[in-house]
Amino acid sequence: MESFDEFLKRLASPSPAPGGGAASAAVSVIAASINSMVSGITMEKKSYARFREMMNEIKMRSDLAVNDLRVLMKEDEAAFNMIVAAWKMPKNTSDEIRARDVKMNEAIRHAVAVPWRIAQKSLEILRDSLLISKYGLKSAITDSMCSAEFSASAIRGVLQNVAINIKDADSEFRESESIKMRLFLEDAEDIYRSVKNAVQEKMGMN
Repeated sequence: MESFDEFLKRLASPSPAPGGGAASAAVSVIAASINSMVSGITMEKKSYARFREMMNEIKMRSDLAVNDLRVLMKEDEAAFNMIVAAWKMPKNTSDEIRARDVKMNEAIRHAVAVPWRIAQKSLEILRDSLLISKYGLKSAITDSMCSAEFSASAIRGVLQNVAINIKDADSEFRESESIKMRLFLEDAEDIYRSVKNAVQEKMGMN
């Protein structure tokens, strides 16, 4: 698997892929890694023994999320390349136009599906950030806030890919995806605010 340094080097190159979708997945990799770290530390503390099972589940989910997101980083890049390939198809005859339209529709739907998988995985990480903010090691409370910041930011970022990719889709699909995005973002923002409130309460800022 590509190293993080190699990914960042390619991300900075004058090439459109990898781009924001893969970068959003990478941000969520960091968020999941933080959750894994905090849950692991919490499990080692005797005073948090009653939360050990919960923290172990969070750590396992987080480690799995890291692996899944690393795969999705590559899939997002491949999805973009599918759209580029469809764009480049000839459109000189009616048959060519029809074939191009079919491929473009397939590419668009795939390029929408992959960011959604990144967003859904990021939401799982955000939910675990909330659990850690409430039940994790108190001295690591700001780490849970960092995880929430990163995973929420990844959601906002990767759904921009959905928004631009549905622009050329049929109106029914575009409308349904827009509604789905709005509801998803509302859910994510609610969880994010809950993490922030839990962190501020533990820090005596409320």
